[in-house]
Amino acid sequence: MTRLWLVRAGRQGERERDALESGRAILGFHEVGDLTQKGSREAILAQLEQNMPEAGENRRRNFAAQLNQFVNTMQIGDLVVLPLKVAEGIAIGEVSGDYEYLADERTPHSRTISWKIESTPRDTFKQDLRHSFGAFMTVCEISRNEALKRVQAVLETGKDPGPTLGKAGQVVTQITSEDSTEASEVETDIEDLANQQIISLIKSEFAGHDLASLVAEILEAEGYTTKVSPPGPDGGRDILAAGGTLGLGEDRICVEVKSHVGPANQEVVLKLLGAVHTSGAQTGLLVSIGGVNGPARKLIDDNFFKLRLWQMQDLLKALFRNYEQLSDETRAKLPIKRIWAPMSDGG
Repeated sequence: MTRLWLVRAGRQGERERDALESGRAILGFHEVGDLTQKGSREAILAQLEQNMPEAGENRRRNFAAQLNQFVNTMQIGDLVVLPLKVAEGIAIGEVSGDYEYLADERTPHSRTISWKIESTPRDTFKQDLRHSFGAFMTVCEISRNEALKRVQAVLETGKDPGPTLGKAGQVVTQITSEDSTEASEVETDIEDLANQQIISLIKSEFAGHDLASLVAEILEAEGYTTKVSPPGPDGGRDILAAGGTLGLGEDRICVEVKSHVGPANQEVVLKLLGAVHTSGAQTGLLVSIGGVNGPARKLIDDNFFKLRLWQMQDLLKALFRNYEQLSDETRAKLPIKRIWAPMSDGG
């Protein structure tokens, strides 16, 4: 029987680009060790007790349940959803290989995945599924409200038909085994759900070139004087920013802002490098809410002293730390407030 799994790629989405480009689902848990010969949750738990003696019993049991599903329960042909954090959206794939332990990798626990959709907007799915995708776990099954059939429908038609209503008007659910960790039975990552709502608000209120204006205002709140290019071709620079009195200091930044959903490519980075040189800036900042692809990432890494990258999570952090200094107009478009909540010990 085909099943649907939620598999994350790091608390901040730090592994998601590697997962998509390598065709894998990859987990952290590097301290756990090789689980190739561990055929049950009890065997995995025993290894956790040996390799993670400092962790609490509940934490080890939580990890054992998740790892057992990834290693033993998940089957070739099952579907996987990967909620993206660096690049907004949901990736959908099909499991195409058994568990592998890659000893030389930073993220050794792996399964090959045939990614069918690398990013579909979250609002492709109705609210109940979006809530399930926010489960505060690294690995868990999603079966309630006909989730599998609905994800299959998205693959086939691009639309979520919603759950079927029974005769009494109740949503049909699917019962899972006692060994399963179901998304509806675990805590929801409230922070992630809130961030996704804020991301949707940013994309709605600051579409296209307006995103450059938001970035410029954030930079001004951090002490820079900025000049925003008018809409249209900009030659790799949307914003010039400089510190010091009147913006005449030595800290000079050339900023390129990409508001589209897809990852920025190597050409975007090369244009920014050229703009840094021609503008007399010291540093280039690429703001890309869709992240960057592998060659672009390598080019940025190779130019450590010249380039920096803000992806969506970086933009959110900058927004949050400067929110009170933004204009009344901007805060009216982005009405948010800080809250404190207990942090889960799971996943």
